[in-house]
Order: sequence, then structure tokens, then C-alpha cells
Amino acid sequence: MGQDDMNEKSSRNFWIFLILAFFAIDLTIAVIAISMAAGDPSFRSIPGFGERSVHWDERRNQHERLVSLGWSIQVDKSRSGKDSLAIEITDRQGKPVDGISLQVNLFHYTRVAEQQKAHFRSVDSMYIAPVKLSKPGLWHIDLDGTTPEGERIWSQLTLDWDRQP
Repeated sequence: MGQDDMNEKSSRNFWIFLILAFFAIDLTIAVIAISMAAGDPSFRSIPGFGERSVHWDERRNQHERLVSLGWSIQVDKSRSGKDSLAIEITDRQGKPVDGISLQVNLFHYTRVAEQQKAHFRSVDSMYIAPVKLSKPGLWHIDLDGTTPEGERIWSQLTLDWDRQP
């Protein structure tokens, strides 16, 4: 075996090793990305998003009923806390609307997989639901309800929660 054969074999082994090293690096990055996407709730899609999309027209009509009634929905941050969410529903004249059967579905924008559902109860012209506002930041709120006349209403809110738990 001559010097040229040794150089050729050494060169071939170097290039094979280099190509395999690049494949190993790529595979390692892929495994890390997949494990992060599968294990971290920050990388999840909104549960039930497809089903909600299919029924979007119904939800829009329910929201239009709310608008046509002249009702507005506001989160009362002063009455909300780390264990409860308080909202106020008022009519065109600013008077509280009572007698609504209302439920909430909410999640923090960085943890969409950790959704909470609760039913509101009416307390002193306010609607209060037992939820955990466990971290500051933006919260997505879906309100789904029924008026005293039996009409369905729906609305979405974004809450900028700045209180520490």
C-alpha cells in the first residue's frame, strides 16, 4: 500500500465522518424540537380549534344578538382576583343585565393547552366564576350564555392581567 492509497483512504474517511456528523447534528436538533413541541404547553394549538371553526357562523350570529341587544361586557379587575373572574354585563343605558346563564372558557396565551371552564354565578349585579388567573399577561376569554328569553349569546374578550398570584 502506497502513500497515495493511505492519503485517499484518510481523505475518504474524513469526508464520510464529516457528512455523518452533519446528519447527527440535524437529527439531534430535530429530536430536541419534537420533544419541546410535544412536552411544552407553550407549543400547543388551541384545543377544539377545528370544531370552533366549523361553527364560526353560529358564534358570529350569537355575538350579533349580543350587539343588537346593546349589551356590553367588561371584566371588573377590581373584583377579580387570582381565584375568580368578575364581569359586568350592561345594557344600552348602562344598567346591569341580570338573569343570564353564563359560562367561561379561558386560557393564558402562553399556555393554550391549559384551558379552564367554569360557570358564572350572579352576585350583586356581577357575574363571578371560580377560575385561576395564575399568571400575569394576556388571557383569552370565551363567554357563552343564554338570555332569560332563551337566546344564545357569545363573546370573546382579551384580558391583560397584571396582578401577580
